[in-house]
Amino acid sequence: MAEIASECGCAPAAEAPRSIPGAWHAIALAVAACLLGMAAAPRWLEQSPHLVERLPVALQAGARYLEREPDWTTMPRGPLLEAVRARGELVVGVRQYARPAPPSRPTPPEPDAFDVSLARYLAERLQVRLRVVGLPADARGVSVPGVDLVVAGAIDSGPYAVPTAYTGGAGALVTLRGSDYRAPSDLAGRAVCVAQGSPYAHPVTETLGAQVRSYSSSIRAVAAFMAGECQALAEDAPVVARLMGLPEWRFYRRLDAGLLPDNASPQIVIRQDDSRSAAWLDRAVRHWKIGGALATARTQRAGDIAYEASQLGDGLVCHS
Repeated sequence: MAEIASECGCAPAAEAPRSIPGAWHAIALAVAACLLGMAAAPRWLEQSPHLVERLPVALQAGARYLEREPDWTTMPRGPLLEAVRARGELVVGVRQYARPAPPSRPTPPEPDAFDVSLARYLAERLQVRLRVVGLPADARGVSVPGVDLVVAGAIDSGPYAVPTAYTGGAGALVTLRGSDYRAPSDLAGRAVCVAQGSPYAHPVTETLGAQVRSYSSSIRAVAAFMAGECQALAEDAPVVARLMGLPEWRFYRRLDAGLLPDNASPQIVIRQDDSRSAAWLDRAVRHWKIGGALATARTQRAGDIAYEASQLGDGLVCHS
């Protein structure tokens, strides 16, 4: 809590006596006062869009209230977004992949629902309709004619990147119960399954010294981990929480440590050099994070992946 108070620009609250039952309540009030004191500072949370998810849940709504969304229609837009507004349609490329299906009846690839939720968020603020173009999971850059921007997680940043990462939140590590891996440091040199575009891939290699094995989607990474291709799985904490509630996941355990996301790597590219449109999109992504839309999308994604993982337990498979 002292770290959060420091980021607010306030002095950390004095530690409450351990004998006082309301100690944590007092600390929460101190942080709330800090946040309220920042109300006069315009666009404060926009400068630290990753802070909200680190606050106690009780304070998140209050923090978001301090920074209302801007009037998107009056914000300066560059040539790219002006063209989007003129034709009334935003074309977004997102990853697509097959979901679990019976071995003999593969399903066609479908767009990543989490990426689509962000694309819809952007289109709504531009007040245009959305058209989604499904791309192979390993697509790089904006190579499809007519696509305005690509939302694909691990795409190379290229020269026309939106700076702020649209994913985020604490991650978690899972290993086989009964294995020798008791702490994250035990995974040094070991294989860790991640989905392509995972914000935890870089911390896994740089912080833990583990070897990342990247798969085309989260459910493919989950399936690979369950098949023993990796010694651990790195995923979003809400996803791991849902997975651990499945009966077949009683054979696994969560390592007792959090995994901070890589919020520095760009994850969206636009199709032309347009700094004003990139700035508009970047500000929209920041509000996607601080306004609660990201939290909602993470919850939905956790449910989707848990459902797909339960299908794996029922004998369905991930087709390439």
